[in-house]
Amino acid sequence: MPKNTPLNHLNKVVPLAVLMLLTSCSSMNTFSEYNKSVDFNKYKTYSWIAPDDSSLENQVLQNSYGKAIMSGSNTELKKKGMVLDNQNADVVFKYHLGVTHTTRYSQSPTLSIGVSYGAPGYYYSGVAVPVSGGTVSASREDEAFLILEMYDPKTGYVLWTGGARKTVDNTADSQKNMQLALHAIFAGLPVKHKIK
Repeated sequence: MPKNTPLNHLNKVVPLAVLMLLTSCSSMNTFSEYNKSVDFNKYKTYSWIAPDDSSLENQVLQNSYGKAIMSGSNTELKKKGMVLDNQNADVVFKYHLGVTHTTRYSQSPTLSIGVSYGAPGYYYSGVAVPVSGGTVSASREDEAFLILEMYDPKTGYVLWTGGARKTVDNTADSQKNMQLALHAIFAGLPVKHKIK
């Protein structure tokens, strides 16, 4: 049985965090979780570590969008006064990107025909017979998610987790959606230094 290390705790927290819905911005859902007793202003430098997802689908997504995620994140972190330092960073960021596939089932209503009638003081009953409908149909819905974590490399504890999820729309501008998602996610990071 594996020890309950801080990183094992992270693997349990992240799937739960994906399910949380704290803020809604149009059709994109974002969340931010952190320990309010931590002084985030002491963290001024950061670096990145690579995602460790081994699934082929997520590796393809990370190869396609990884540079854009880190570049957009660097822009957002710079706005907060943080500085990229690959040698001796105060905190380390990591991202997870993926798509969940959901099948939704729906049933059309049953159509019934029948006859019944009544008049004041009289009641005549009728009969209703289902004639068609009730067909069950399935539709697939894909939802993309992006989760960013910031943790202390000295202790291994997660300091902040933020993320966004959105139904995949193949007609949408994915680059613009990525920028909107990163802006919304990092708005929940409680760090703000003076920009030099």
